[in-house]
Amino acid sequence: MRVLLISTWKPRRGGIVTYVENTMTNSRNEFIIITYPQVPDIPVLRALLFVLWGFLRGLRLRYDIIHAHYAMPQGFLGVLLKIARRKPLVLTVHGSDAALGKGPLSPLLRWVLRRSDRIMTVSRFLQREVIALGAREGTVRVIYGGVTPRTVPMRRSEDGARIIFVGGLVRQKGVDILLEAFQRVRAAEKGAELWIVGDGRERPGLEALARGLEGVRFLGRREDLTAVFDGESVLVLPSRTEGFGLVLREAMASGVPGGATRGGGIEEVVEDGVNGLLVEKEDPTALAQGILKLLKGEALRERLVKNGLATARAFPWERTAREVDAVYAELLS
Repeated sequence: MRVLLISTWKPRRGGIVTYVENTMTNSRNEFIIITYPQVPDIPVLRALLFVLWGFLRGLRLRYDIIHAHYAMPQGFLGVLLKIARRKPLVLTVHGSDAALGKGPLSPLLRWVLRRSDRIMTVSRFLQREVIALGAREGTVRVIYGGVTPRTVPMRRSEDGARIIFVGGLVRQKGVDILLEAFQRVRAAEKGAELWIVGDGRERPGLEALARGLEGVRFLGRREDLTAVFDGESVLVLPSRTEGFGLVLREAMASGVPGGATRGGGIEEVVEDGVNGLLVEKEDPTALAQGILKLLKGEALRERLVKNGLATARAFPWERTAREVDAVYAELLS
């Protein structure tokens, strides 16, 4: 089967690219990709050119099924090609695209959801969200992202406690709350460091917030998280909202204990006190207390690491690809 993927793609990185790349690698199908052309990074212009260029290219390519990752503009382009080429359309909703249902693009989002033959969401939380936005209930399937469990023993750091954030530097990720919490952590743990991995439009403002706060490092995007994680690391995801939180499972697969805020899809990844810690969102005091528990509680860390590795082993990428392939086969049967 030949599948047309409409998605963000390399050289960009992030959760969607990770999901697409690993699904392709472990699938039994053949894929071709339509992604953004090299145009100025002006959001509206970039989206319009993507739809126009992608539509013209999609008319010329040969494929059996269309799979759009993200609702807008990828899903919108997918619907146009579905109509023009009379091919079935699968849409994967990854998280922040569901939030478009509360803005001016809400009518277009609902149009895309209603015209998708199958919708995959990366969490049950998002499944409920898209059904509330108008998706037909019988079309929506939950297919979790996978991980690749680490096989090399974790090295021990000589630098002391390292708190790591990985993700886009956007408001929804709550890095401003993490910086406020880290002030409290640093007062209790003088050698603690905060490594912020990722990039985004909020970076200049966050760097300004961190000015004068010792121990904070902005590392930008990193291809290989194993070079960042070590035996003294803890991962923290302080999101205001999160569709799933795949990076939490990636940390588990690397033997790194993690803490996160309650809400969204995170509670489908982290079981509080079992394979991670959960605190209330937008509460820097509670977040600081949770981080200090992770840093100081050796028995707690050992329990979280052991159970986290078991969680990661239950969700390999092979499982994700197998479930995606089953949806394709069902549509074409």
